[in-house]
Amino acid sequence: AGAATAPLAGASVLDRIIDYGKDKGNQAVANVVNNATGGNSGGGGGVGLRELLALIGGIVGGRGKIDREAVAKLYHRGPDAGGAWEGKHFWMGHRRLAIVDTTDRGTQPFCYGDVVLSYNGELWNYHALRAQLSKAGDRFRTTCDTEVIAAALNRWGAKALAYFDGMFALAWSSDGGETLWLARDRFGEVPLHWTADRFSSELKALPSTAGAEFFPPGSVAHYKPDGVTAWRYYEIAIRREEMSPPATRLRMAINQGTRERRISDVGFCVLLSGGIDSSAVAYHLMDHKPIAYFAKGATGGDEADERCARDVAAAFGLTLRVVPIPAPSTAALREIVHAIEMPHKAQVEIAWACWWLAQVMRADGQRVTFSGEGSDELWASYGSPVSSSTHFGIEKLGWYGYRRKLFTDQHRKNFARCNKIFMAHGIECRLPFLSTQLVELGLGFTRAEV
Repeated sequence: AGAATAPLAGASVLDRIIDYGKDKGNQAVANVVNNATGGNSGGGGGVGLRELLALIGGIVGGRGKIDREAVAKLYHRGPDAGGAWEGKHFWMGHRRLAIVDTTDRGTQPFCYGDVVLSYNGELWNYHALRAQLSKAGDRFRTTCDTEVIAAALNRWGAKALAYFDGMFALAWSSDGGETLWLARDRFGEVPLHWTADRFSSELKALPSTAGAEFFPPGSVAHYKPDGVTAWRYYEIAIRREEMSPPATRLRMAINQGTRERRISDVGFCVLLSGGIDSSAVAYHLMDHKPIAYFAKGATGGDEADERCARDVAAAFGLTLRVVPIPAPSTAALREIVHAIEMPHKAQVEIAWACWWLAQVMRADGQRVTFSGEGSDELWASYGSPVSSSTHFGIEKLGWYGYRRKLFTDQHRKNFARCNKIFMAHGIECRLPFLSTQLVELGLGFTRAEV
């Protein structure tokens, strides 16, 4: 509680923050941020009047000294700015894609009290959490979720993760780098890889992929000089609510999941495939009139999907942008595999279309898009075994067990591909179907209800 007014001890933490600067790209170093900003920031000590922003981008770090090349390898995830911090045994780096408050008033890693934070993502409930922290005595000088997360970690430590509802990967230290903490959002919407010594948003920023794994969603790890331990802070709680019809409950949950993700100072667009999932998301966004994007395949066969997408866009009063997708070359497919860091045929095929969509979106000035990704897994293809694997999966694990496993496995498949392919062009992709309420509700539906 005292950290709300106490300056950062000795200013030593800020002295070790390196600011790579806006649009510096692969330049190794710019300047060292010192404590000239005046000690107490009102909420964190040491960052003065600087506002640290709600950010998407990338994080990287581990044991030892700062690896500037690793930070630079994540430039595509955050072309707006970047930074790094070095503690006693551990370091962390960050690349920033500004979505909320796009000015130059911030950098990461971010300091609040004893906490130094490197954060990639968005926190949907930060207004409520900020109010709770303020009531407890914490003071804030910014309006962003980054400071709220840092303040919560400073007050509650790893127990704060139970309060975070959002998409994120984050690393922090509260003891000057003697140890380091790592955590990932509940369902793995934001990718995070780790080894015994390093972590990164993408494999390409690791010195070696030997032993690298996806960090488990809903989990936290504590790195110490002699090892690392990890445990889960969240488990899916399947809901069974029967007070209203399933369609009514689902409609309300989709609306909430979409509404809470509309936070943005740069506007947003929506992917529209012509299917029910993306159409449902577009419906709950139509009051904001986002541009809708449809991928038109080079080989044809998607005429019905395009017709549906046009009908939906017209019904909702949205502008539809049809993006032609050319046939890929071998070199292009290699580039896609490099971007999504998985060689699987289905993932590469989807990523190829999204690669072109992301390029066009970026050229149009977009930075945030919405997608219906994650819905199919909740319903196991809407209860219809369309393949032998679905049929045998349901028979083996049951209706509830199969869908739960199918959904939770996507943190290293569809969710990772979706994030990485759009972030390759500096586009944040938000997934309303990963709303906690919607997931817990959806996984509780019977097969007949679906």
